[in-house]
Amino acid sequence: MSEESPLKELLDFMQNSAYFRVVLFGASNTERYYPYTHWGDVLEAGLRWRYERKFHLINSGVNGNNTREALRRFDRDVASFAPDIVIVTLGGNDCIPALSRHVPETEFAANMSLIARKIRQLGAYPVFQTYYKMDSANMEPQRAENFLRYMQIVRQCAIADKILLVDQYKVFDRADMDTLRYKLLINAMHVSEYGNMLMGTVLLNRLQIDARKLYHGEKVLAAAELFRQLTGCEPGSGLQ
Repeated sequence: MSEESPLKELLDFMQNSAYFRVVLFGASNTERYYPYTHWGDVLEAGLRWRYERKFHLINSGVNGNNTREALRRFDRDVASFAPDIVIVTLGGNDCIPALSRHVPETEFAANMSLIARKIRQLGAYPVFQTYYKMDSANMEPQRAENFLRYMQIVRQCAIADKILLVDQYKVFDRADMDTLRYKLLINAMHVSEYGNMLMGTVLLNRLQIDARKLYHGEKVLAAAELFRQLTGCEPGSGLQ
């Protein structure tokens, strides 16, 4: 199976379906950390532009969740909605060093693969996202070091399990530190409204949707231009 086949399969499904349901499954960066435009809003607007009104999007993010906790609520917060697509963004809390919260790397990898299997058992498509780049200089040093390895595990699981990957970190990593710290982040570990809009632009790009074309999308234009500057790619090109 080619690297792009999960993408083609997903795009064909959305195009040819009479209706589909998307669930966002993750922690605080999936749940609304602050009351402003969220990456899920940008995703929803982009899907609406492309697929009109034949889908619904449900946010099942819970602040602070690691993969253990996410798995415990999977039936209630994912399976119960009978999703067709589940976008998984986890790992930022598994890497916490404190023993009461830490999920070892081998268990984290197994949990991510289990989440993917459970999604597929529902007849749905899993999509894995990495987190964005965090401000490691203002994080607990061990957590910052762990975080990089855990995001690599997300990538490895996506490859091994043939899951569509959206590498948010790869794009955010190209921003200079002032842009990252003072524009894209609201604190060391969470994105600002601008950062959320960049995340949404990155996700839409992976789905071959140009964020610049959204209805009444003026608010997203700056993030779309930043995406173009950071990647050298036109939004909507689908390049990873």
